Amino acid sequence: MTPLQKLITEERKARILGFDWPNYEMIFEQMIDEIREVREDIDNNAPPHKLQEEIGDVLHVAISLCVYAGFDVEETFGLVNNKFSKRMSRVEELTKQRGLPNLKGQSMEFMLELWREAKKMENKNENNNI
Repeated sequence: MTPLQKLITEERKARILGFDWPNYEMIFEQMIDEIREVREDIDNNAPPHKLQEEIGDVLHVAISLCVYAGFDVEETFGLVNNKFSKRMSRVEELTKQRGLPNLKGQSMEFMLELWREAKKMENKNENNNI
């Protein structure tokens, strides 16, 4: 069993036991709190193992949200993998269209501009397929 599968199993067991979130709002609050802890660890130069643990807590809350919403976690990961892969392929196309071999040395603003353009292309394709 992979660590992800184990966490999903433990999350489901907790829900069966009754240790469950009462609503989405509390999950959001927990997620914000966990992200704040990651930021604090980064700002305070916490040891890598502490930062890794806090990032793990963020991932755990995201998985909790997925389970709470009734989604299959691994299917959700598959969907996001496909989405990210397609978008990065479009970013790569846009990079080449601009005559660049890659994005190394480019500003974050430029990279985000390409990301937004790729996203618009996806949305346009989705709307044309309706």
